[in-house]
Amino acid sequence: MTKISCLLYYNICIDGNKGWERLFEEIEIYPYHRAGNEKTKNRDTGGAKGVKKRLRRVRPGIRPILTPEALAIGFAGFFLGRAVLLGELMPFAASFIVASLRSFGRAGLLSIPGVLLGLATIIKGWPLAGSILVAAGAWLLTGVLPPVLKRPWLVLPGLVFAVTIIVKTSLAALTGSSSYTYFTILFEAVFAALLTGIMLYGLGALKRKATGKKLLTGEEIFCILLIFGGIIAGTGDLKYEMVSLKGVLSGIAILLSAFIGGAGSGAAAGAVLGVIPGLAYTVAPAVVGAYSFAGLLAGVCRGYGKAGTATGFLLGSIILSVYVTEYSSLLAVIAETGAAALIFLAVPLPFIKNLKSSLGMPVENEGEYIQEGFPFKEIFEGRIRNWARIFLELSRTFEQVSSTAGQNREEQSLQKLLNQITEKVCSGCTFYNTCWERELYKTYQGMVDLLALVETYGKISPDNFSRELKRRCSRTKELAITINCLYESYNLNRYWSRRLLESREIVSEQLKGISEVMASLPGELEYELEAGDLGPALRKKLREEGIQVEYLSVIRREDGGKEVCLSHSPCGGVMKCRDIIAPALSTLLEERLYPAVTFCTAKEGDPACRLRLSPELNFRLSLGIAGTGKNGSLVSGDSYAFFHLKGGRFALVLSDGMGSGPRAAMESGTTISLLRHLLDSGFGQDLAVKTVNSILILRSPGESFATVDLAVINLYTAQADFVKIGAVPSFIIHGGQVGQVRAEALPVGILDDIEVASLNRNLEHGDVLVMITDGLLYAQKTGEDREAWFSKVLLEVADMPPQQMAELLLKLAQTGSGGTARAPDDMTVLVARLEKQRKVRQGQ
Repeated sequence: MTKISCLLYYNICIDGNKGWERLFEEIEIYPYHRAGNEKTKNRDTGGAKGVKKRLRRVRPGIRPILTPEALAIGFAGFFLGRAVLLGELMPFAASFIVASLRSFGRAGLLSIPGVLLGLATIIKGWPLAGSILVAAGAWLLTGVLPPVLKRPWLVLPGLVFAVTIIVKTSLAALTGSSSYTYFTILFEAVFAALLTGIMLYGLGALKRKATGKKLLTGEEIFCILLIFGGIIAGTGDLKYEMVSLKGVLSGIAILLSAFIGGAGSGAAAGAVLGVIPGLAYTVAPAVVGAYSFAGLLAGVCRGYGKAGTATGFLLGSIILSVYVTEYSSLLAVIAETGAAALIFLAVPLPFIKNLKSSLGMPVENEGEYIQEGFPFKEIFEGRIRNWARIFLELSRTFEQVSSTAGQNREEQSLQKLLNQITEKVCSGCTFYNTCWERELYKTYQGMVDLLALVETYGKISPDNFSRELKRRCSRTKELAITINCLYESYNLNRYWSRRLLESREIVSEQLKGISEVMASLPGELEYELEAGDLGPALRKKLREEGIQVEYLSVIRREDGGKEVCLSHSPCGGVMKCRDIIAPALSTLLEERLYPAVTFCTAKEGDPACRLRLSPELNFRLSLGIAGTGKNGSLVSGDSYAFFHLKGGRFALVLSDGMGSGPRAAMESGTTISLLRHLLDSGFGQDLAVKTVNSILILRSPGESFATVDLAVINLYTAQADFVKIGAVPSFIIHGGQVGQVRAEALPVGILDDIEVASLNRNLEHGDVLVMITDGLLYAQKTGEDREAWFSKVLLEVADMPPQQMAELLLKLAQTGSGGTARAPDDMTVLVARLEKQRKVRQGQ
């Protein structure tokens, strides 16, 4: 069967004005093409290839087990299997197997052979059989449990306790053991259950730390240290000549603790690591004091760097060991501490800094200095301002190109299209002179009519030709195919030409915004660098108050005050920012800092709470928010956001996506997210809205749009700036009257260029700002003017708290529409009351 297809081969080279002239020069038309059937290839099912395929299937299953992580687990399991407490208790084996399998999945399988090998090196006979059966039973029962447990901290320790009791008491009954053996089994089961919970917590923390940058809490550090202590206890009497592995590992841990945390941490680590060998009955309890004193002296000397820390540790170990050990043991202590000190000195500083940051401790920039007298500040400021000028010039260049290009380009492209049709079809025809010389006007008009038909219907055939054209043209079929193919190419290139021009306009606007941000950067960095030395002290203060800070920056304002920007884990709405963070920072900075709002602005599911504390704010905002989806849906097409801006300003944004449901929610959420990041980066309000509009136009032209209702309130002057793009009026309750803030503009995402008009209002103490989406107004079905009706309702509820007011307004709108299930559109109401800041004297 013959297929008719057209194959277009063309090269497009856009190079100034020449690119469009060459757009159709390399087009070749092949009207007829016979497509044959392709030959299928026979499959090779040889035996050797089948074996290779099976091996390839097996290898991916082995890879998750033989990873560095899994090998480390197996290595730790070997030493934990060897760990013996109080001379005869071995509780680490089953606990480590269960915790590894639950925390690491298949990667934890190597803990089983590691633990069994460790057990086989220290016990034999019935005790070995009992320990192996306990480990196997714990492994099998752990695999039977579901992946998600409601109370894993209770179920898994209980499982280990039960398996240990059942297996070992059964073996004790078979071997006729004494009552002392049963008490020993009970103690071992209790220790194993406790260690299971500790290992689950510690290994889970290590896994989360390996996959992210989460800071370790005090409980997690304690659990990890206990696991490491068990590994040290499992080294037992492993040594080379007079140097024991236990002593070297303990020394390294004490040195790291002293270097990172100081004298207190070094002494505490020495005490913990000295107790473990005592529990294993391998050394005298006096080693606890020796390790503690060595850690204390190492921490005292950490100001001299790693060498000073190692020297202090060596001196502390030698001085105290002279009084508590014999001469032969003194040589062993010197050898062990010397080996530990050498390994500690070989540890790279980046590793230690990473460890300190994991523990939430400030990292000093050691070795960094600024040469006095060298004009770093002037050079940096000059470079930044030079780059700002470059971006501004690039913006002007793109703007000029966008304004001049494309004016006559479509007409020129259409003329080229007609020339190509003539060249491909009419050249060589016997009637060429008749059509294109004697009757040029008729032929040209006929071609234009055919192109109009293609643009209307998308495709033409010889049946669409006029009677006159059919009579004169002998190549109607070839002409129809050529017009269809070339017009498709012309239409595609015209589309991308327009998108290219739109992209240039967006680039021009964004380059202008980047230029403005960079021009103001030197001044901002100057203030931030001057206050940067306060960061570590503030982090330490907040850590003492139980606040884990993810980001903290101190900015010195032009008037001498300090602004603190920080983000921390969400507190669940208990207002730690107001009750803990602000007072703690105010005490340390000796300057009263105030939050901008009395309402928690973090949404449910946000990974962090971001806030900015400013000095001596004159006003604050009390907020309320309520909303629902169309017909009571849980997914609303409206989105909102609150966020802090520099200079004591606070922004409230409300956006309504086209329609309702997930698509509308995505459009409004994207609009708010882009607007927030642009404003936070230093873009002006008008430029930020224009940039968001251009991005939405390029992403989905003519398909979707979203309104923008933005209010930025200065909490020093109480001045409010409004930007409204396609949004319904906002309402301000002031002095017993209700005013409106309105602007006529289409939503973003419809027109390529929009006019952004900013409106200013001066607010006072007690004024209430109400921002709503159109669903709230159009829910009222009475003949009364909707805005007048809403203004009357606001006067009646003006004295209510903002959150209660927002909920009541939403309830009234739902009632007016006939109930929640009949809401005609998404509804969202945002209420903000301006209040005078309650000034508190410093120290109260």
